[in-house]
Amino acid sequence: MTTRTAILISVVSMLMNSNAHTQEPVSIGSRLELLVDDHLIESMSSDLRLALHHPTRREIVLNTDAEWEGNASAFQSVFKDGDLYRMYYRGIHYLHSGEPAQVIENHPWFLCYAESDDGIDWRRPELGLFEFNGSTANNIILTPEYLADIGGDPAHTAAFIDTNPDCPPDQRYKIVVVGHKPKGLYVLGSADGIHFSSTPRT
Repeated sequence: MTTRTAILISVVSMLMNSNAHTQEPVSIGSRLELLVDDHLIESMSSDLRLALHHPTRREIVLNTDAEWEGNASAFQSVFKDGDLYRMYYRGIHYLHSGEPAQVIENHPWFLCYAESDDGIDWRRPELGLFEFNGSTANNIILTPEYLADIGGDPAHTAAFIDTNPDCPPDQRYKIVVVGHKPKGLYVLGSADGIHFSSTPRT
């Protein structure tokens, strides 16, 4: 077999294998897709390109102005649960962020909860789980004291629904939390998305 023949056979084999692995078009039905790459695009021509549009400022949907929320509420986990939207976010205050911040006392970092029927108008239910300044009329669902056994940090968490059909009912809602006893990620479970276990799984 000559070198030229060997190369020709190799090229033909490669082309045949390439055609054999050609994928059928991906059907997305009527669902919306975020086109962040060309996975769903066969070809683009002329000046067509992928572009990220600038966000448009709208109304404020949640004003985190409660004392236990502070001036640095962030790190939101938001998901739709049936007809309800759930939001989990940190409550944290920085005294060193300027003179107006001195009005509110510093406090430990918390994890707070809010919910909405449409994802726009949010309510903060008074859960009565943890005390803040002598009152349990707040929406705090995790505190450092509650996570003391693992050295957990309520401000560094991620919440989600476990859709695995084999998931135990009391673990359907989960929060992944950073812990330091020992350092790692821990998982808290809940049956209702509000009352989370104090004994996490590593």
